[in-house]
Order: sequence, then C-alpha cells, then structure tokens
Amino acid sequence: MRDFRQLLFATTALTLVVSTACAGPSASSAAGASSSGASSVAEAPASTAAPTEAGARANLAGARCHGAVCTCRADDAAEDPPPDEGHKRFEIRLGAGGGAATLSSPTLGEFASGPGEACFYVDVVPGTTHAVTFLATERRHEEGVSPVLEIAEYGPKGPWWYDVIGVKCDGPGGHCNRDGADAWSAEAKTRKRGRVDPCGSSVITHLKWDTTGGTGLRELGIFADFKVTFTMEVKKFPTQFAPGSTECVPK
Repeated sequence: MRDFRQLLFATTALTLVVSTACAGPSASSAAGASSSGASSVAEAPASTAAPTEAGARANLAGARCHGAVCTCRADDAAEDPPPDEGHKRFEIRLGAGGGAATLSSPTLGEFASGPGEACFYVDVVPGTTHAVTFLATERRHEEGVSPVLEIAEYGPKGPWWYDVIGVKCDGPGGHCNRDGADAWSAEAKTRKRGRVDPCGSSVITHLKWDTTGGTGLRELGIFADFKVTFTMEVKKFPTQFAPGSTECVPK
C-alpha cells in the first residue's frame, strides 16, 4: 500500500453559512445541535483531496485490524481480545457510494474509505471529548454523493454494540440533496440526551452539516459533497443493559 500519508486530505476549512431559505449553490444546517454535556474543543480539520485506498493514521484496535486497515464485523460476537479496563472500543464505518469519505479528529485519528465502505476500530479513554469531521465527496463530476457514517460503541457485558451516530442523506437515486439532508437533520433532533441508543455511554453534541453545493444536475439540487461536524463525549460509566432497554430511558 502506498504511504497513507500521501492519501490524506489537505486541511481546509469549509465554513459556508447561509439561510435555510436561500436557494443558492451552498447550504448548511444544525442537526439537533446541543451545547450541554460536552467541553469546548477545536473543530477537526476537513480534507479536500480524494484518497484512492482505505486506510487510517490512528491507533487501531482488535483482531480485525492489520496495519492501517480493518475488516468489518459481521455480527455481535465478543471482541477478542477485548478492550482493557481503561478503554472503550468503537467501530467507525464510512463510505461515499463509490466516492471518497474521510473522518478526521485531532484525538481519534484520520480514516479514509477509499472507493468502497470501510470499517475501523479504535479504543478510547472514558471521560474524554472529541471533535470529529466527516466529509464525503462524489466520485465523478455531476454524479452526486451518497454519504455513509456509522459509529457504534462496544458493550462487553452482552456483548452488544450501541449506535452512537448514523449519517445518511437520501435524495434522488440515493444521492444527497437538500431534502435528504433536512430529513436526516429532523431525525437527528429526536435524539434524547444526545444519544441514538439510550443505553450507550457516548453523547453527540454540536451536530451540523454543510456542503459546497452541487456541481451539476441543479434541477435536482444534488450535492457534490456532504460534510458533518460534531462532538463526541465518551462518558465514564460502563454500559450495563442491552441496546434499547427501557431501564435506560429517563423516567
């Protein structure tokens, strides 16, 4: 594999801010953003070049990972070896429907999907907060992008996996557009206490999406890229119950 450092994105800031009523070529929106429960951290850098191979520059964990790549899990079998008592394990699954997808964090590392979906596994210290940037870009000009990001937390007691965040944007032909982004944003706002699964120990806040707009097919408003930024706080308490259990829902 070529040096993965050559495949990483050049850091740039995508900070386009427009009104949701504007029909211009760029758009952005908060998706259930909240400032509670997380300390202030610097935004993770976004990248602008397109990696051609999957890989990571991070401390990968578990038997599924070899070198800079990992194999996606097929079930909820126990992790072997499991994370030690001072860490919690997370799965990062990302893709862009044939395009390029990256996840960048100053503390977690940098991950790239290549042309297909890719999975990575990292062990994280409880009681820490992480700024994260996800960026998906189209494979060809005017083709559109189909972003995929799923993060899950391992629960060794089950063993179980708890959904932490799921990014999706389904528009015409499965490609992301404004309607798809707004639908995902509305769904994200239904999260309670910043959690997709109330039994997990990770909280998502400051969730926002952004795009530079479409480069073609403007009658459908298909996006050429889709960027999501958020903060992930890993709480100190251990997970105890199966995903979705009523014991985890606030009374």
